[in-house]
Amino acid sequence: MTDPDEPQANRLESMALALIFAAISLLLLALIGVATRTGQASGGWWTRPAFAPGIALALLVAANLVTLWRDAADLRAHPATAEEWADARAKVLGWLRPAEFLAYYAAYIWAIQHLGYFPATLVFVLGLLWRVGLRAARWIWAGIGLSLFMIAVFRAGLGVWMPAPGLYDLFPDGIRLALMRWF
Repeated sequence: MTDPDEPQANRLESMALALIFAAISLLLLALIGVATRTGQASGGWWTRPAFAPGIALALLVAANLVTLWRDAADLRAHPATAEEWADARAKVLGWLRPAEFLAYYAAYIWAIQHLGYFPATLVFVLGLLWRVGLRAARWIWAGIGLSLFMIAVFRAGLGVWMPAPGLYDLFPDGIRLALMRWF
């Protein structure tokens, strides 16, 4: 039984999800020959590497297509209102918000190779704090402390080694060696 206080799902958002899942499952089914070995298994046709995943993906494609067909039939029978379209558009665009933070992480990984572990970590942590609105001095100091703590844990505690970036070559030998060892 559904809760009357619970907001109803947007039909257009559900259809968008069904379309995405159907496309992904169909793509995976189409690529199954590339993803599995094609050699003959010794036990028979049912022991081939693509058999069980192929059955599972075929069922997934069928279920997604049935869901997509039912959603389309519902929308044909009861067309969406302008309010539903606006709500669905806002929700689907909301799905892209995590991609922003994925881009920040990709930039962080790139920066580790070019700036070094400590400067990249410091910029990443402080940038995330700034992005989420934590701009007070105590949060900036907390970010600096967290970056130093992470350096201590990974470098001194765990002994994780990262290749030195070209930026470290700009420093004199003694400083360069210290940077390579600790930062």
